[in-house]
Amino acid sequence: MNKGALTLLVSLIIFIPIGIYFWVWDYYAINIPKWDDHALKAFIVEYVHAGTWQGKLKAIFKQHNEHRIALDRFFSMLDFSVFGKLNYRHLMLIGNLLLLGIIPLWYVLLKNNKKPLFALVPISFIWLTLAFWENMYWGMAAIQNFGVITLLLWTLYLCVHPKPLLFILSLVLALLTISTSGNGLLVFPVGAVMLFLSGDRKRLTAWCFLSLAGILGYFWTYTKPETNPDSKASIFQLAKGYMAFLGSFAESIPVKDHFGACVFMGIFLFLVAVSIASATLFRLSTKKYAVKFEKITDLFCFGTILFILGTAVIVVYSRAGFGLEGLITSRYKIYSVLLLMVAYLYVVIPIRGSFLSPYITAIVSLAITFNVFSYHYHLVDASNLRKDMTTMQFNWTYTDKSLTAPSDTSFAARIVQKTPVFYEKWLPLIAIADRQSYAGNSRALTELYAGTSFEKSSKSLLVKNTGLISQRLQDSGIYILLSSDKRFYVFPTHRSRNNNRKELFLKQYYFAPGFYADIPFAALEKGNYKVAIIRQQGDETGILFKNDKITVDNVTQNKVKVNW
Repeated sequence: MNKGALTLLVSLIIFIPIGIYFWVWDYYAINIPKWDDHALKAFIVEYVHAGTWQGKLKAIFKQHNEHRIALDRFFSMLDFSVFGKLNYRHLMLIGNLLLLGIIPLWYVLLKNNKKPLFALVPISFIWLTLAFWENMYWGMAAIQNFGVITLLLWTLYLCVHPKPLLFILSLVLALLTISTSGNGLLVFPVGAVMLFLSGDRKRLTAWCFLSLAGILGYFWTYTKPETNPDSKASIFQLAKGYMAFLGSFAESIPVKDHFGACVFMGIFLFLVAVSIASATLFRLSTKKYAVKFEKITDLFCFGTILFILGTAVIVVYSRAGFGLEGLITSRYKIYSVLLLMVAYLYVVIPIRGSFLSPYITAIVSLAITFNVFSYHYHLVDASNLRKDMTTMQFNWTYTDKSLTAPSDTSFAARIVQKTPVFYEKWLPLIAIADRQSYAGNSRALTELYAGTSFEKSSKSLLVKNTGLISQRLQDSGIYILLSSDKRFYVFPTHRSRNNNRKELFLKQYYFAPGFYADIPFAALEKGNYKVAIIRQQGDETGILFKNDKITVDNVTQNKVKVNW
């Protein structure tokens, strides 16, 4: 095979996980705002009605929780200006495209260290997986959490690049980085350390002046948010959480103790990171470099490690109050995977000669395995999230038994693009079932209902079934319908992961038998409710009420304080 054909083949292999990633994203992404996404609609209202350019700038850089999210706001306003409506799928797509920006950076690092294109293959499979599902399907978070990583890493690389114009570009990117997310502020101390170690005092001086200006600008009018509970974890628990954060990529490995696997791999990666940092400092002190780019690579990797370890400290300290399990959640896994990719550089770059291809081939096999594990493990999360989003929209849209959306012609109500949702075809069926107990064309609803338990606790309705066997994806599944004299509510049931490895990997049975739901009374108005099951099975829908009823009294809901 000639060189051109081989390059084309390797390029196609690199694009395989990219194609799979965006295909899976497209399958589950839906134009429904999640939590903080609603703040972007409020921003557009404020921006459009701002009478001066000063007011518009203030709206863009206004504090959001502990962050400045100017990049989110810029793309939101751009989307609204171009399409006349705000579409959260567009924001998700932009964020996921920003995530791709890491791959060309690793390409540059490997190429300038005389490595073949084949060495980039593992990066594509490691970096683009469903492990990042929460950020993937959340408009604001996709741009913020993916964008800050890409911008910061490119900034660190460019600030030590010998070309002056690229250093100037890094100064601009640094300001954009801190305007994307709060942990982007780490770019200043990390970049300063890198420039100090590089020995370039002129650049260090310019960087320090920019850092001072950037930090002062960031904290101008800043107020401390009151969103995070105080942590009661011990030093040992915090250390355990720290290691779990660093090793959170390992959650998808098919073992019984997923948190323990994350802690173990976190300890391993922490030791690897310390080893890499120590070796880098030694080489920088002795100045033993055959070519200049080896020094740039060392400085970049050292800075990236500082950023990851520093972010881990911030997250563990600020989020441990929510519980240690939350430290391995999807939105934080990107830092663990990034640390894994830095370790990969230090495995591959020193290898020379005929040993290189076998090493990379072995790593490609491991990367593909990790990719497969991630999709199989987190597909359940993506499926459950989509159901959460669609039912939340149903409940805030239909607020009485007429099942018609309230007429609102205000500017704010017309900002978000209306997207057809599958539950719209339920509306006539819900009204029929509410009158005569059953509606639709789905079979075996009586048996399904009989196998489902409804238990009222002090704060919620607990629903459980252990017999349903279904592997249908996207919107198919079981939903709970509650009907009072005033209105309807729909809540999703969730599926559990299939822990049977043989069924999971050989038969593609992602879901364990059964389903469950925990419906908080705080999400309901006071009243008496009839309980029904909705079964969506492909194009078939069935709704069945039986004799189960619940009474909901006034329940106080703990509201999180926000500054937006």
